[in-house]
Amino acid sequence: MQKKNKISLLFANHTSISISRFINLSLYEKNRGYYKTKKVGEDFITSPQISQMFGECIAIFFSSFQINNFKKINFLELGPGNGFLLRDLIRSIYQIKKKKINYYFWEKSKFLQKSFFDDLKNIAKIFKLKKFTFKKEPYYFICNEFFDALPINQFVKENDNYYEKRIVFKNGKFHLQRKKINSFSNNLANLKNGDVLETSPLSNLYLNKIFNHIITFGGGIIIFDYGPFIKTKTDTLQAIRKKKKCNFLEHPYEADITYHIDFQDIKQKATNLGLKVYGPISQKKFLFYNGINERLISLVKNCNSNTKKKIIESHFHKLTDPQGMGDLIKCIYVSGSKLDLSYFNE
Repeated sequence: MQKKNKISLLFANHTSISISRFINLSLYEKNRGYYKTKKVGEDFITSPQISQMFGECIAIFFSSFQINNFKKINFLELGPGNGFLLRDLIRSIYQIKKKKINYYFWEKSKFLQKSFFDDLKNIAKIFKLKKFTFKKEPYYFICNEFFDALPINQFVKENDNYYEKRIVFKNGKFHLQRKKINSFSNNLANLKNGDVLETSPLSNLYLNKIFNHIITFGGGIIIFDYGPFIKTKTDTLQAIRKKKKCNFLEHPYEADITYHIDFQDIKQKATNLGLKVYGPISQKKFLFYNGINERLISLVKNCNSNTKKKIIESHFHKLTDPQGMGDLIKCIYVSGSKLDLSYFNE
């Protein structure tokens, strides 16, 4: 008989649980969570899956200001999923520098193991992090659709009262219920009636650790994720199951649950610590300024098949389409150094 899942067990002792706890178990519970049992691409597709051009542009970006110092740094991708981005980055940077560099990855899924990169051992040193700890050295952190997969909580203000949205289990189904709260942070104090505040304790923990490491040892972090330039105080929780949108409460363990990232909040946190922030800008703009047009021309020129040429061009449009990923995904870069990245702030 299959053991009960942890969400069910929690309700044996609690009348309600937080949204973040529900999401965390739904996505990451050992041997059961969505990201523990599903491969990236089953319900959604990411930029690295679409084309190698995405990773090549990121390699060009880092090469533009680290051309002489790659031997002194480490790259670390958080949540690499199927590992395509890291593979493209390793190959591209090696073509530029012709030096073996340290690459690390932090991945909770059982599907991606270090052996996936065995064919690249001659051009890179690749390590899988078992714990979220770093050497006392500069790191360049890469996060593609990482933060929108971390658990969040939601708080609302109505009739000048503050509430936390919590989850209850009634009549065989999960429901949202509001619990009044009397003590709250300054973030809640700034809410207007009708506003919804979404916060991710785990995102804040990761960002705080990364930012402080950058302050002490150098490096930077580049983030690509879904979200507007300025996030409104609304409910952005969403879920996808079998490539269709659904209510995030309906299919625990079977649906990918995400929300929109608050880029201005990331920017404010970094700025408060004295870090330099570049962006956010659209993914389309980042790719254009880092050579995707030139890469497209080169790939098409060296392709003898008209069918493959059309596929390459189609992939280019998927990455840069202003009605799709091109504008929906934003990019932000945080560094301890002042850099010539004026196109980020145009």
